[in-house]
Amino acid sequence: MSINGSANQHTDDQREQICWDIYVSNLSKGIDNAYDSSIKAGYSEDHSRNITLQGWFKERKARLKRKDMLSKAERNLDEVLDLNVKEEDKIVPQLLKIKSDVSTTIVKTLGKNEGYSERTELTGENGNPILTQIVGMNIINDNDTVQDKEPKTA
Repeated sequence: MSINGSANQHTDDQREQICWDIYVSNLSKGIDNAYDSSIKAGYSEDHSRNITLQGWFKERKARLKRKDMLSKAERNLDEVLDLNVKEEDKIVPQLLKIKSDVSTTIVKTLGKNEGYSERTELTGENGNPILTQIVGMNIINDNDTVQDKEPKTA
């Protein structure tokens, strides 16, 4: 780190992490103020006004948003998995299908290590290689003449 606490191409700026930690702590209290977090981390007023335009800040904010979206999706999946598929002691087919589809997706993705993943092969019929054909290829030889080649099976 340089003497004044700023980064250069060879060192990290520790203020980034300090700023981010303050920002996230404030977010948990319902306060979305990147400028204030940046000032508290030791950035100048000019830099703090533009902190949300910094690549590292935008990247971390996007990652935080993805994490929040994943959390919401997991909560929704929990609700669907606990869904009651019966109404008046009769199974509602649409609800059963939704619950079944969600369950299958979760088992295939989260249950890979337990043997539930599907194996997807990129092969031809009966496991044979997929045959490809190169069609209409012109090859220029060293004498700059064009030779037509017959289609080949790869």
